[in-house]
Amino acid sequence: MQFDLLIKGGRLIDPASGLDAPRDLAFANGHVAAIEAAIDAEHAKQVIDARDCLVTPGLIDLHSHVYWGGTSLGVDADRLAAKSGTTTFI
Repeated sequence: MQFDLLIKGGRLIDPASGLDAPRDLAFANGHVAAIEAAIDAEHAKQVIDARDCLVTPGLIDLHSHVYWGGTSLGVDADRLAAKSGTTTFI
C-alpha cells in the first residue's frame, strides 16, 4: 500500500488503546492507515523522522492565558499550538 505520510521511529503514546511503544504511524487519504513496529519508508510519499520524539494525539492545556494582547500573560494560541502539539486550550 502507498501511504501519503509516514511518521517513523517515534515513541507512540495512545492512551485510548494503552499503547506506549516505538512504532511507525502511516496515513492515507487523511486517516491512520497503519501502526506497525516497522514500515518501509519506500511505501510513503513523505517521511518524518521521529526518532527521540513522542508521537501523541493532540494535547490539552488545562491552564492557559490565551487572551493575546489583553495582558502581558496572554499567549498567541495559534502560534503556541503549532509549536507544541496542543489542540485544545482551556
